[in-house]
Amino acid sequence: MIRECKEQDRPVLLAYLKQEPVYNTFILADIEDFGFDEKFQTVYMDEEQGVCRGVYLCFYNTFILYSKDENINISFLEQLFSWYIPDVVMGKIEDVKIVRRILSDYRMEIKPLYLFDDAARLEEEETNIQQATEEDVDDIFGFLQGIPEMRGLYASRQMIGDRIHKNLGVHYLIRENGRIIAHANSTAECEDTVMIGGVTVDFDARGRKLASRIVSALCREILAKDKIPCLFCSRKKEHNLYYRIGFKCVGEWATLVKEEAQKVEIKETKEVSETKGRLPSYIPVYNELYSDIMSGFYEKGSILPPETVLSEKYHVSRNTLRQALTILSQDGYIYKHQGKGTYVSYDKDKKYKEKIYNFLSEDALEEIVHISMDYNFGPPTQIAREKLGLSQDEKVLASNNVYESEEGPIGQSFLQIPQSILAECEADIDSDESLLKLMDKDIYKKAAEAEVSIQLVEADEQVTPYLGVDSGVLLLHIEQVLYDRENRAISRIKYYFCPGKYQIQYRL
Repeated sequence: MIRECKEQDRPVLLAYLKQEPVYNTFILADIEDFGFDEKFQTVYMDEEQGVCRGVYLCFYNTFILYSKDENINISFLEQLFSWYIPDVVMGKIEDVKIVRRILSDYRMEIKPLYLFDDAARLEEEETNIQQATEEDVDDIFGFLQGIPEMRGLYASRQMIGDRIHKNLGVHYLIRENGRIIAHANSTAECEDTVMIGGVTVDFDARGRKLASRIVSALCREILAKDKIPCLFCSRKKEHNLYYRIGFKCVGEWATLVKEEAQKVEIKETKEVSETKGRLPSYIPVYNELYSDIMSGFYEKGSILPPETVLSEKYHVSRNTLRQALTILSQDGYIYKHQGKGTYVSYDKDKKYKEKIYNFLSEDALEEIVHISMDYNFGPPTQIAREKLGLSQDEKVLASNNVYESEEGPIGQSFLQIPQSILAECEADIDSDESLLKLMDKDIYKKAAEAEVSIQLVEADEQVTPYLGVDSGVLLLHIEQVLYDRENRAISRIKYYFCPGKYQIQYRL
């Protein structure tokens, strides 16, 4: 009999799983860290006459199973996968082979399981390896999503953020010019062992022993806790960096990965005309939510009802609902605000707005609660003089404006407006309120056309004091030169957007 586990089942589960603790590092760690009441984790036990025969764990979109004697309950799996569609399935080889009979459109990989054995072979300690904080979550997620073999395993930004926030895993990084070029993390930690995963190096930085160095640093962290590092690797011994730094092979492990996730690179050279496999169960609820957002039933800035309410409204399980919400978030229609809920980011009325508007005010994913100004009147730079078509004697209003949400700065604009335009707009140069109104809204109303350039830039001394970001962090940068109906340049505006705080969408 399969049943969902509760806290009182912990002793029976742990006793069963600890019969093979290395293989069950993931499940043991997740039960220890998250228990049985978290929304993103569900634990099932196959019980027969009071004896545990198997364990099944749904952790976000990762499914892990274990049966000591290969007693996998196929009928339960068929029922489970009718509404829960995992991105990755993991377990012992024979167990995973049984799952593949049901998930036939998944690709199977078999990897040797390695256990750390010799500390003397670790690479020397490094000073440029840093432990990640919550501020690094967006960079980590973006970096790992850029590595094809990591996309399925790290498909949830929230999972990364939760683990760092709750100190449930250590992420080590190596940065170069502010950009992550190497990463490794502890993915699961239980009483005796700690699993290492996410070991990857940027394509352009490979061949510099960065993986060996960052894994060595992580191993030292684990050994200091009197625990043993373990990991999976498919490379043969002669090409295996882990073997070189002190690991030995002790068994094998299998994973199933969605074939769709593996075809991302192929799409560039081959058009896929048929949908492979069955329609995922979250698609209908995704379509309904999408329609409700597009129609304005859920307006921009409004908070979606709780998951329990949405599940009942759309007649789906909460796991299916979460999958639909994840895709809507990835598509840019909603976003999650930690501790507050899920908000709508799509503005159905945007298509009716003017094409030229203030991105910082209109496209913020969080409510703007304050705008600060740092301005002066004086001669412009040579480049501004040329772009605005000014004479040698003309002066401009130059201002750094910082847009803040409740959590702090999320965007910055640097504006240059000729003094002659200030007079035409009847702006009171002695009034901060009047100048802010001009720079935030009125100058855009006067514009008929805009010349726009878009690029990624590294934060420098012109940005870091205002946005509070580290030097070298990549920011989206947009520059506009606004023109009125007489084709006069009336303003030059440079925008800087903090990662994850804006979504710009309008029709051209």
